[in-house]
Amino acid sequence: SSGINAEWPLRPGETFHGDMYMGRAYFFPVMNEAQKNLEGYRLSEKMRIISRLANPEDRFEILEDATTECPYNFAVWLDLKGAINEPNLQKQTVQNALLPTVLKQREKEAQVSDIAKEKNATSQCFGADGMKSLLEQRGAVSCDTQIADFEIDFGKPSTIKEIKIHWIGWSMAVVYDVFALGEDGNYVLVRTHNDHRLVGWYNMWTYLDGWDMKTTKIKFELKKGAGREKHPYAIWRFIVMGVCHDFPGDVSKGKPVKENPGSSDPVTLVDGTNSTIWNGNSETSWFEINLKRICALDNIEFFWVDGAKPENVKVTYKVGSGQEAQKLGEDPFKKVPLSMDCGTTVRVEMFGGNAALKGVKACGVSYNVKEVLKAKVREAYSLKKDLYYVRMHLDKSINNMTYED
Repeated sequence: SSGINAEWPLRPGETFHGDMYMGRAYFFPVMNEAQKNLEGYRLSEKMRIISRLANPEDRFEILEDATTECPYNFAVWLDLKGAINEPNLQKQTVQNALLPTVLKQREKEAQVSDIAKEKNATSQCFGADGMKSLLEQRGAVSCDTQIADFEIDFGKPSTIKEIKIHWIGWSMAVVYDVFALGEDGNYVLVRTHNDHRLVGWYNMWTYLDGWDMKTTKIKFELKKGAGREKHPYAIWRFIVMGVCHDFPGDVSKGKPVKENPGSSDPVTLVDGTNSTIWNGNSETSWFEINLKRICALDNIEFFWVDGAKPENVKVTYKVGSGQEAQKLGEDPFKKVPLSMDCGTTVRVEMFGGNAALKGVKACGVSYNVKEVLKAKVREAYSLKKDLYYVRMHLDKSINNMTYED
């Protein structure tokens, strides 16, 4: 209870009774949800109690498992915040504990789902707050002008399978255009009202088929609504079924590097320029990059000095203190594919020849610890409308963690 007291202070006019706040009504539903799975709740509570008897550096791993057993046990999340701020907590421990969550998150991202949910959106007529509520499926939006538009940013290249719009009453768009922003940064007209299918006769659904082009944003331009003059458009649900794709970038730039004795300054390997040169100065040379985060690794690319390259290259990588995986390079060793496997460190060993590099680039997608934890909260809480404010509180609590990758 002390953790809840500190984390959730009373507001004026509220009273405290035991572990519950009278007047903080949104706390009761989360406890009710937790106890729907009594076995999971009891196990998570046992783990929470055990964590207090464990070594401080081991508490995080136990509590992270407890959030998996019962994500609605609010007290576990509060204890987790204290555990991740433990000074003796090893980064590898955090990485080991969160790897299953990252893998599950990646698996879910590869499936067709509502990719507009909780994405950023802008609209002059519906308003940013209105669009936020709509895409979080917490409320509806309406507009009082015939000419209107809105834009949704998916955050990464996406494949659109289908768009579904649930209108309120007769307030639906009968003339409109849909534009998609491609990876080249240009908007293209992809659908119009002539392409839609309508289902129902009142509170109708509009269905639009998707398209092949990878899309980062969509924009609707509404030109004529069927609703009354004050509300030509009113939307209850807006759903975009699709898949968001990875957008690999350089996850190694500026990261710490260790190297074999006798080699030149390894910082030149990851400084992002080709104007500096690293020499292994050994028959067997190596360097190891600490990526500092869990990364899904697409490949590692080598920029050799003209005329220089080793006879063989071996790349090994792992998450935290976990099991190593390895890939062997193929001549001319310009790029070694890593199949989007996860790693927090990448080690490159070079045998024979001349190991002289202008630079190296590990390409992939990195996962920030706080974002991973918030994604775990989102997965459990997003469909529970009565837990919205609990989720917002947990997001804020995670953001306030002092832990840095």
